[in-house]
Amino acid sequence: MTFLARFFLSRSRCLLLLVWAMGAGAVQAQMGAWTAHTSMREVVAVAASPEIVWAATTGGVFGYDVTTGAFDRFTPVEGLSSIEATALAFDAARSHLWIGYQDGVMDRLDVQTGTVRTIRDIARAGQFPNRRINRIVVHGDSIFVATAFGVVVYDPVREEVRDTYSRLGTLPPTTAVHDVAVAPVPGGGPGLWLGTDRGIAHAALATVNLQDPAAWTVEVAGLPGPDPVVHAVAGFEGRLYAGTPFGLYRRQPDGRYASAGVTGRAVTDLHVAGDRLFGVERFNLFVLEPGGQGRLLQADGFTEPTSVMTGPDGNLWFGDALEGLVAVATPDAVATKLTVLQRLVPEGPFNDQFVDMTFDRQGNLWAGEVGAGNSGFYRRSPDGRWTSYLGRFFGELAGTGRYTSVHADAQGNVWAASEGGGLVQVTPEGTLVRYDSRNASLLPASGTDNFVIVGGVASDPDGTIWATTRASPRPLHVRTPDGTWTALPPYTGQGLTFASTAYGRIYVDAFEQKWIVIRNENNLGQIRGLMILDTGGTPTDPSDDVFRFLDEEGGAGRGLPSPAVTAVVEDQEGLVWIGTEEGLAFMINTGIVARDPNNVPSWPTWADRSRGTFTLFGLRINGLAVDPANRLWAATNEGAWLIRAAPEGGYDLVAHFSTDNSPLFSNTVLSVAVDARTGQVYFATDRGLLSYQGDAVAPAEKPGDLFVYPNPVVLADGDTPDIIIEGLVQETEVRIVAPHGAVVARLSARGGRVRWDGRDLDGRLVPSGVYLVIAVGQNNEGTAYGKVAVIR
Repeated sequence: MTFLARFFLSRSRCLLLLVWAMGAGAVQAQMGAWTAHTSMREVVAVAASPEIVWAATTGGVFGYDVTTGAFDRFTPVEGLSSIEATALAFDAARSHLWIGYQDGVMDRLDVQTGTVRTIRDIARAGQFPNRRINRIVVHGDSIFVATAFGVVVYDPVREEVRDTYSRLGTLPPTTAVHDVAVAPVPGGGPGLWLGTDRGIAHAALATVNLQDPAAWTVEVAGLPGPDPVVHAVAGFEGRLYAGTPFGLYRRQPDGRYASAGVTGRAVTDLHVAGDRLFGVERFNLFVLEPGGQGRLLQADGFTEPTSVMTGPDGNLWFGDALEGLVAVATPDAVATKLTVLQRLVPEGPFNDQFVDMTFDRQGNLWAGEVGAGNSGFYRRSPDGRWTSYLGRFFGELAGTGRYTSVHADAQGNVWAASEGGGLVQVTPEGTLVRYDSRNASLLPASGTDNFVIVGGVASDPDGTIWATTRASPRPLHVRTPDGTWTALPPYTGQGLTFASTAYGRIYVDAFEQKWIVIRNENNLGQIRGLMILDTGGTPTDPSDDVFRFLDEEGGAGRGLPSPAVTAVVEDQEGLVWIGTEEGLAFMINTGIVARDPNNVPSWPTWADRSRGTFTLFGLRINGLAVDPANRLWAATNEGAWLIRAAPEGGYDLVAHFSTDNSPLFSNTVLSVAVDARTGQVYFATDRGLLSYQGDAVAPAEKPGDLFVYPNPVVLADGDTPDIIIEGLVQETEVRIVAPHGAVVARLSARGGRVRWDGRDLDGRLVPSGVYLVIAVGQNNEGTAYGKVAVIR
């Protein structure tokens, strides 16, 4: 009996097995799915719903269930319009969480279903240049939104804007409002109290027309400063309290304000809890007891508190700009020290302004970060746990920052290059070793004691490490596998002089040639060009070295699109791709590029000339990566692009992700990296990190059983399924064979994974049945088999 006969005789039994396998396949990441990896440490506002404490952060919104300890995260991947929320409020009557943003957009999150509705009425008010939402206050069937131009009243029942108050008494039109409180007004009855950029405005809610400026009374007497800014307002014990940049102020019966005597620092938030008033100042919380006596409340669990409220568990919860969400026990009437109960931040990096990314051999993602202060470098393990390599956590890194380049060598070490802190090695065992002028050849910048600017780091296959420096007389450094460091002088000629010592990013190709970005020694922010260096057989001896320096702008498809080179990567076919500030170029890597002046860069062209002539021409390329299918990802200021070589010549566009068609936080993508093991593609934007489940994974070394999912596949007319076939070798022809023995589809694959759309050679969805998948390696690797059940 033939193999095909045995296969089809057993298809009924296979179908039952594949129904079980569908559950196993469910663990696979959904193709095309996105995941956000933002830092939610910096909390700007808090709110509470039954059982859940909510926090608005610079990386999205999260909820913490006080009964189960579970986190819920919301970013644009889950439907939010942005990540950097500025205001938060819970609407108990409708179980809605209201979220405001810098651009005036407001999201309504249904906490029961997790669905999000975006409201753009304020954002569309183009007559106001600044539409930032500063605070959201829920009162009955009104949502009062404090904005940069006044107060907007939103009707949550009709789902429309009801009123806008942008002219408040004697204040200039469109004065910014920072907070809203509903409290009795001097004439009696409830009223609106507004903390503004120029004092306090109030009006009775019963007023017929609050759009009339005359309806509002403005109070500034006694508030600090000529144009007193009021960040927070609250009604407490029949008096109004105002949080200002210079402390807490209390309204007197005559309408003047006087210091409450509790703090002289900036007060950003006020919260009434029963018969007490709590507030946030620059470093502490404070409380006013009945009668108005106040005191500071100190705790070890926070650094920069931003907001405070009472949680559903009865404890005080506050947001902190560095520590996330903190719970403290409600203090008694005399306490000055708070008892910290919990400090909570969802899993993620400490910061997330990443500028370079790579993967090590264990599948860990490593990222370098640009920024001052608390910047460092990061590791994300395959199970999603983050390690933040910062001076506050690792004593070896104290006083360092701006780790703008990371590299994983073949021996399992990871190297992080700091602009000022030298070079850090993370060994396979996790030990940190810092190299600078005290224990290596890395020289400090001229005029400094030990300020070592490392611009890039790379390695040869044998573990030889190459590092570049700037602003020191010897810009290239080599560490041999025995740990010996050697500093090499600058290469001269072809426009380079002994003063040309500003070396930047470095890339080592398959022939161990070094591709080094050269910066302007007189202006380190400018890039002069690209050096291609052959270090010969003696890495520590420059006498046998040969180099070329490319520093001229080309044209008509030849030369560099711009000498400002930003990225270099080599693909599987031996093309070295060069990203510049004005587009892409490539060079054929013959192994003697550094010696061959006739080998010049070429510009890729579109196969479809309706897109133009040259691929990505004119775009600033920030980063490049090659996926296992030998396709090129480009990170640009206009999103992320994926291109591949077209059979007829030129290049096809496979995908272009932007904020218009994806959850990308920003079109400014600074870096891209591909996890060959899983197919995940990571995009570092200027507003945070996301990943996308791509369709290319590393190929199998030899044929084995194929893994096909989902399995079974349920199809209906009009469906466009993604049926994934994994376990392929590098180059494969895949045949889909129907139960009657005919080949119904053929696919060509590069890398370890390919998609089938469930259609036959004529473009029709295939009928029900169990189909054989045959994968034939194109380099004599052999044949692999799999099965997939289709149910129509």
